[in-house]
Amino acid sequence: MASVTKVLVTGGTGKTGRGVVRTLESQGVAVRTASRHPTGRNAVRFDWMDEGTYDAALDGVDGIYLVAPAGVLDPAPVMSGLIERAIARGVRRFVLLSSSAIPMDGPATGKVHRVLADCAPEWVVLQPSWFMQNFTVAHHGDSIRRERKIYSATGEAPIAFIDADDIGETGAACLCADQLPNDGVILTGPRAHTYDEVAALISEASGARVEHVRLNQEQLARRFNAVGLPNDYAELLAQLDAFLAGGSEARTTDHVAVLTGHPARSFKAFAQLNRDSWKA
Repeated sequence: MASVTKVLVTGGTGKTGRGVVRTLESQGVAVRTASRHPTGRNAVRFDWMDEGTYDAALDGVDGIYLVAPAGVLDPAPVMSGLIERAIARGVRRFVLLSSSAIPMDGPATGKVHRVLADCAPEWVVLQPSWFMQNFTVAHHGDSIRRERKIYSATGEAPIAFIDADDIGETGAACLCADQLPNDGVILTGPRAHTYDEVAALISEASGARVEHVRLNQEQLARRFNAVGLPNDYAELLAQLDAFLAGGSEARTTDHVAVLTGHPARSFKAFAQLNRDSWKA
């Protein structure tokens, strides 16, 4: 039997949130999708920056999938406010989306990780590696379609990219599990690939040659800034990219398979499934 009956999904229309919603609904769990512009029967207006939207979003829920507000470098102050209010209203179970590169007490969601560890009755922090969807949307997807190029500061380091759908299904599985580990869980794909290998797999799937262009951290930050990212956020992303060059994301885990009952999708399978997304 599921340990939750109604779940508030923040970021419910995002990369991982859609998978959480779809999986929970397939298992008969009631879902409330949080959005600043809600549409649909189960949607509710919710804005991280507006505490006046919190109570209606929390009404009747006993579990929450937490996705940090986009573009906020230090989300802990605002997210802790919702977490504390939720606990006071009887919410017991929390699943936070973080990153494999961010430990507890680290920056950004690392501080939210600490809040859950100190306050939440039942919790898990999903710490996925880099998303495969980064290559179909946003800056990588755009540069592939426009230029047939991928820009990174990762050098020759392999990274165990993961499909966001696998993250969403894992989040749903944690919300419905009999017990949670009250810990972080590293999520990866089944194999680590360099950006050169990723470019080759996308080339094979799309039928058009894609090249990996190697930049240093400063060059990558300038590129992120040029495509519209704020300076501080562009610098953070470039710093993380350069950090990956040390090989920190070469590891793989089997947590997706253990928690969902099926293996994580490979990048080759992802590329074949999404080959039409790279058409110019």
